Amino acid sequence: MADLILAHGTVINREGKLLSDRHVLVRDGQILAVNEGPLPAAGKVVDCTGCFITPGLVNLHTHTPMVLFRGFAEDVSINDWFNTRIWPYESRLTPDDVYTGARLAIVEMIENGVTAFADHYFEAGRIADAIIETGIRAELSPTIFGLGEGVEEAIDAAADLIQQRRNENSRLTFRMGPHAPYTCPAPVLQAIVRRAKELGVGVHIHASETSVQVTESLRDQGMTPFEVLAGAGIFDLPVTIAHGLWLEESDLRFLTPDTWFAACPKTYLKLAAGEGNLWNFHDRLNVAIGTDGAASSNTLNPLEQARLWALVGKQTSGRADRFLLEEAWRLLMNGHRAMGLPTGDVSEGYEADLVVWDLQQPNTAPVHNPLAALIYSAESRNVRDVLVQGRFLKQDFRVVSLDAREALAAADHAARLLFNEGPGQAKVTY
Repeated sequence: MADLILAHGTVINREGKLLSDRHVLVRDGQILAVNEGPLPAAGKVVDCTGCFITPGLVNLHTHTPMVLFRGFAEDVSINDWFNTRIWPYESRLTPDDVYTGARLAIVEMIENGVTAFADHYFEAGRIADAIIETGIRAELSPTIFGLGEGVEEAIDAAADLIQQRRNENSRLTFRMGPHAPYTCPAPVLQAIVRRAKELGVGVHIHASETSVQVTESLRDQGMTPFEVLAGAGIFDLPVTIAHGLWLEESDLRFLTPDTWFAACPKTYLKLAAGEGNLWNFHDRLNVAIGTDGAASSNTLNPLEQARLWALVGKQTSGRADRFLLEEAWRLLMNGHRAMGLPTGDVSEGYEADLVVWDLQQPNTAPVHNPLAALIYSAESRNVRDVLVQGRFLKQDFRVVSLDAREALAAADHAARLLFNEGPGQAKVTY
């Protein structure tokens, strides 16, 4: 017998196909069956009549604690964004600040239908605490800067954290997190790759975010950032490339089926990063959706990013009949594969990380095309229920896995203290 049935909903599977009037049966956190017809017995039945049931959304690249910097670095160049606004203040974050920011970010993501995220940040142990407490699923990559003193110690600390907590909960996984080729010299990247191989984990790294990074890499090293990564052995491992906006065609030869790009279009637009090549080469890449941190993207909403992906693609290609709804939906679903999760479809055997959408609301109705309603119109107010492993994190439009008001108040207090005390000394320069 099922523990839970989501009854009489319209299923949208990972390919964007519709299955009307289905019952999703869940037992022990896993989808037992997707049926139609009479309702079987169950421990609990939740009526989903008129609603749509989908896999949860995945945020493949973010920096959750940076919600504390939301709106703090606006209308500035990318150099000033890093060097004047973000990094000096970020240097003063405490482990408790990181935890507090992560909790508010998790509230926001749950509100938006996110069931899993890949985070790249320091003090990752405190982010892990927030994940365990709140019921969401995540992959953590402790950020490693490869310049200055203490690099070996930072690599050891990241590896120790992974070793200590990798088996703590099935919802929590890890990768090594070198920051970027321009902050991690080749010997550091090689050391991180060796340690990742010893641990049996992948890598999550920023690369070719701007044209300037590529130009300077070619000038200083005679190689593109992707060539630098290849020389360090990064592509021997499963790797998530944060952004990769300015990869060159010659870089494509290094990519493997385990190389995934986390596209975060709102950040590129916000920081005037340029058109790049991500859209040009998208059909030759594994692409999924990220949000980046709230300091640059302001929101942690993968739907918004997928919407921008499609719109930017149409605009830059000059073709309204390209970058279709089904493709945008697949990019949202691709995050499950990129993270190697046992989720990502509404089908027997998958873990029950699911979202129930109410599209009969003023911003989405009438629903002629459910994918159009989701990609181009839906907001957090359309997310009725969010489940991870069959447990409700949001139910009847309210986050229930943690106290959202407390998380908001704590983050507001932490941000006020941080900015009242002023900037610290940044460890690196962009």
